Amino acid sequence: MQGRLPEDLIPQLNEVIAAALEGSESMLLREYFEEEAEGRRISARAAVLPSFRTNVAFRQEKDLEDVDGAGYENRVVYNVTVSQPIYHWGTRRSEKELGELQREAERLNTEVTASKVVAQARLDFMRLIVTKQRRDRARLDLEQAVAQLDFQREQVKAGTASESSLLRLELDVERKDLNALRAQSDFEYRLEELANFAAMPADKLEGLAVGVVPRVEILQEAEIASLVAYYDRAIEQDERIKQSELDIEANKRHLDIARKTLLPKLDAELGLSSNALDLDGTRREQEYSYFGLSVGWTVFDGFRKQGKTREALSRLLRAERAKRLGEERLVLNFDRLLRRLEIEGRGLAIEERVLESALQELDQVKLAVEEQRAPVSAEEKAQRDYDNTLIRTQDSRISYLDTLSQVANELGLE
Repeated sequence: MQGRLPEDLIPQLNEVIAAALEGSESMLLREYFEEEAEGRRISARAAVLPSFRTNVAFRQEKDLEDVDGAGYENRVVYNVTVSQPIYHWGTRRSEKELGELQREAERLNTEVTASKVVAQARLDFMRLIVTKQRRDRARLDLEQAVAQLDFQREQVKAGTASESSLLRLELDVERKDLNALRAQSDFEYRLEELANFAAMPADKLEGLAVGVVPRVEILQEAEIASLVAYYDRAIEQDERIKQSELDIEANKRHLDIARKTLLPKLDAELGLSSNALDLDGTRREQEYSYFGLSVGWTVFDGFRKQGKTREALSRLLRAERAKRLGEERLVLNFDRLLRRLEIEGRGLAIEERVLESALQELDQVKLAVEEQRAPVSAEEKAQRDYDNTLIRTQDSRISYLDTLSQVANELGLE
C-alpha cells in the first residue's frame, strides 16, 4: 500500500485532509463528546474517593413541655461528616472503571470518525479535480462552437453558404452553453460542499484542485490475495471490535454491581456534630465528634436486584453476540472489498489502454495537421475525444483509489 494512497499521489490532498481533521464539524463535535466522557470519568472516579458532607440549620426552638420557658430561643445545629468506602464487594471499583471504559469508547469513536473524515476528504477532492476538468472542457467546447458559428455567419454574409445552415450551429451553441452552465454549477456545488466540510476557504481549495488524478499502479491478483494474511491483525485492531470489547467489559461491571446490591457495605466515618438536646433530654447546646465504622445493609429492595441482574446479564450476552457477529461481518467485508478491488483494477486497466489509444490518435492527428494533411478541426475533435477519455479514465482511477483506501483502512495498513 505504500505510495499508492491518494494523498501519496496527490500531495495537495494532504493539506485538505489536515484541515478537515482539524476543522470539520464531525471532528469538532467529537471534542464535545470526549469532554463529556471525561466528565463522566471524573464523576465515576468519585465512587472510590472520600466524601465530605455538611449541613447547618439556623432555627428557633421552644420546649412545649416547659410552661415557664422563656419562649423561642435561637439554635444553631450543624453536622460535618467525612466518609470513606472501605468494602463494597468491588462495586465501587466497578463504578470507577465504568467511567474509564466510557471515555475509552469515545476515544475509539473519535478514531472511527477521523477515518470517515479522511475517506470523504479523499473522495471529494479527487472528484473536485475531475469536475474542474469537466467544467474547463465544457467551456472549451462552447468557445469552439461559437467560433464555428461566427465562421459560418461570415460565410453566409459572403454568399458562400445558405441562411439555413446557421440553425444547426446555433442550436449547438445553445446546447454547449447549457452544458457549460451545468458543469460550472456542478463544480461550484462540489467546491462549496468540500470547503464547508474541510473548513477551508473556497478560493484556496480551488487553487489546490489542479492537474489530474494521476495514474496508479494496479495491484496484481497475487498481491491482492496476499492481503488475506492481515485479516487476524485487522480484526484485533479494528475500532468497532474494540468498542464491542469495551461494551462487554462495561456490561460485566454492571452485572457485578447488580449482583452485589443487597450485600452489606462497610464505610469509615469521621464527623463533628451539634445537637439541641443532651443525651438525657436536657435542652442545651451539645457538640461532639465521632469516628468509626458504619455498616449499611439493604435486606429487601422489592426485587429490584433481581430485575437489574437479569437486565445486566441480557445486555452482556447481547454484547458478546454483537462482537461475534461483528467479527464475522468484518471478514465478509474484507472478502467483498478484495473482490471489488480486483474488479475495479481490471476495469481501470481497460480504461488506461483506451486512454493510451486516444493519446496515440491525438499525436497522429497533430502530426497530420502540422503536415497539412488534415484540417485544424480534426485536431480539435481528437483533442476533445482525448479529454473526454481522460475524464472517464480518471473516474475509474478514483473508483480504484477509493476502494484501495477502504481496503487499507479496513486492514489497518494506512
